[in-house]
Amino acid sequence: MWAVLAVCTGASLSFSQSSFDTDPFSSRFRERGGWEPKFRLPDKGGTIRIAIDKGEPGGPQGKQTIVEEDLFTADAPPGRFVTIEYQDVKLTARSVHGSLRKKTVVAEGDVTFEQGASRMQGALLELDLIEKTGVLTDGRIDLEGGLHLKGATLAKVGPRTFTLTDGMVTSCEVCEGQEPSWKFRVRSGRVTLEDFARLKGVTFSMGGVPLLWTPYLIWPALRDRASGFLIPGLGYNSNRGGYLGMSYYWAISRSADATFSGDFYTKKYYGLGAELRARPSAGTRFEGTYYTIQDPTVDTWRWQTLGTLVSDDLGPKLRGVATWINFSDPTFFQDFNRNFSLVSTRSLKSEGFLTWSPDPVSVNLRVSREEALGYGSSSIVSERLPTVEVGLRPTPFFGQAVFVEASAQGGVLRTNRGEGLPSGAYDRFDLFPKVNVPLSLFPWLSLEGTAGVRLTSYGKSLSPDQTALTDERYNREALSTSLSLTGPSFSRLLEGKLGRFTKFKHVIEPRVTWEYLAGRDDFAATPLFDEIDSLLPTNVIRYSLLQHLLAKGNQGGSREVASFEVAREYFLRLPGEGTARGPVPNAQRSSPWSFILRVNATSSLNLDVRTTWDSHANQVTSASVTAVMSAAERSLALSLFDSHPVVLPPGVDPGASAQLRISGGVPILPKRLRFDVEANYDLSKGRMLESRTLLTLQAACFKILAEYRDLRTGDVPSRDFRVALTLKNVGSFLDFTGSLP
Repeated sequence: MWAVLAVCTGASLSFSQSSFDTDPFSSRFRERGGWEPKFRLPDKGGTIRIAIDKGEPGGPQGKQTIVEEDLFTADAPPGRFVTIEYQDVKLTARSVHGSLRKKTVVAEGDVTFEQGASRMQGALLELDLIEKTGVLTDGRIDLEGGLHLKGATLAKVGPRTFTLTDGMVTSCEVCEGQEPSWKFRVRSGRVTLEDFARLKGVTFSMGGVPLLWTPYLIWPALRDRASGFLIPGLGYNSNRGGYLGMSYYWAISRSADATFSGDFYTKKYYGLGAELRARPSAGTRFEGTYYTIQDPTVDTWRWQTLGTLVSDDLGPKLRGVATWINFSDPTFFQDFNRNFSLVSTRSLKSEGFLTWSPDPVSVNLRVSREEALGYGSSSIVSERLPTVEVGLRPTPFFGQAVFVEASAQGGVLRTNRGEGLPSGAYDRFDLFPKVNVPLSLFPWLSLEGTAGVRLTSYGKSLSPDQTALTDERYNREALSTSLSLTGPSFSRLLEGKLGRFTKFKHVIEPRVTWEYLAGRDDFAATPLFDEIDSLLPTNVIRYSLLQHLLAKGNQGGSREVASFEVAREYFLRLPGEGTARGPVPNAQRSSPWSFILRVNATSSLNLDVRTTWDSHANQVTSASVTAVMSAAERSLALSLFDSHPVVLPPGVDPGASAQLRISGGVPILPKRLRFDVEANYDLSKGRMLESRTLLTLQAACFKILAEYRDLRTGDVPSRDFRVALTLKNVGSFLDFTGSLP
């Protein structure tokens, strides 16, 4: 099919707002050219060395003449060549004449010029040996790095510059009498190494079929950055129509660059974008993007912005980080980006912090804003304006007998939960020191105790009906203690061979942990903001039996290859439980049993199996299986989640749910055709939630990627497809996306 598209100038290597910007397969579509040609700059001085292949004994001999110690001619006998060497170049031809003083030559007949790994071949070559420049007639140039030029007239007009007329450019190996898999047919062009390839009257053909025509095309002929227009982005979207993307790349400095993009759709959508990247120092990096699009259906500009700033070298032990993400409306990603992660997001969080960490203390200044989405017509906004956080990592005292740690913070918080819910700004100060005492009673028995007091002061308190914040200050006090006993442990050594392992150790280790948290009240007046506020009175004993299987080979140390744990919790009575001011009594004192199996037999096989069983209801309440397998180019990851909560009274629908997630890839034809998939299937509802499939065709000098995605988790299901072409040494070239009804 002939697709002739006129493009007035170059543009983006990829869609600035492709719906596939950050999906799991995106890196496959963003491939830079690997062309890194090298031609040495001219050296100074040197002697021209001329040699003629000798003919057969008694047969015609080659002839060389020199006139006035300057002009020379050299002709080789039939089937032989004249060879000229000068500095790092080598020239062979049937006949050569030129000037020894000016160091210029004219070579005719099966001419080959070599410099490093680059080569010029043709019928006639006029060459300046000093400048390494010349004109080649009816020939080809094979540049180091794998780019091939062929044309009626090829000229090396500078140490790094080539021109061609009525020729072609390709990265495919060119064999006599055969067409390359792809090529740019060029009316004229100029290629400057470490700069750009500028081509005029370009027709791109693949398999002998013309697919693209443009009067002018530019692409970088280097790995280093240089300002200029990039290759156009072309595509089609069923909602917005045909697409043309144009981008300009600006190399601001050695440590900063920017890309400005414009998107034009036939259905009157217009998009503008900018991306800025900077690395002003070894430890500081910045990336930020902004994109806005005119939506004719609502007659307004819609936008998104996101970015990151990380600096690890602000000063001694000083680090700063800022991240942000925001958009004009929650449906932006569904309509224009279709990023699976962002479409399903339930919150937008932007924050910045400055951390100073002189060991063992850390001081952190933090500001943040988080907006939780999907709560009816309104959202929940939480802000720090700002807060100061101080921490002391576990620090030993009295040798290693006692460890002390602490955390403290203070600042102003603000929440907006909407009408009828607690909202407002208030101050909060929190102090939480802890003491940890580990005791090793015997090699097979250890005891560890932890105690801490959490003191928190709030500028406002929660009203009794939980609907508003009152101006009454609230001081919360909580005592937190835990005691953990591990052992007695039993072990047994086993001899045997399994794979590379020759010795095994089976360890049985019981554990008992008691956790207690209580305060002078039930914490009901606590304004809720984050995990500091969500304290619940606790008095629970957790007992478990843990088994380890360790393995060791003939070399290296031992490692755990499997473990199995059986555990249960028992809830003890809390102070004041059952009274008007006390906690509500537990319906069941004993929790369900939990079973956890982990297997890490090899680096290519990992298995995690978990289940909980409620002995009171005599049913499995939840189960999960996660398996990851990989070998060479094959990979497979499976995750199964099943939930059957117990709901009283009996007969009520427990809201059971089960989901299966799968991802992996396998070569259909080794090194030629590959299939990758990622999917999430709801077993309880019998429907696919989301799926992605990618088919990759890899050839010697090009790669074709075809992707199909189906998202059904949002209010409006979407189906997208993408087809992209990557050329060897050119990078991502054509990229088509679209939406299906």
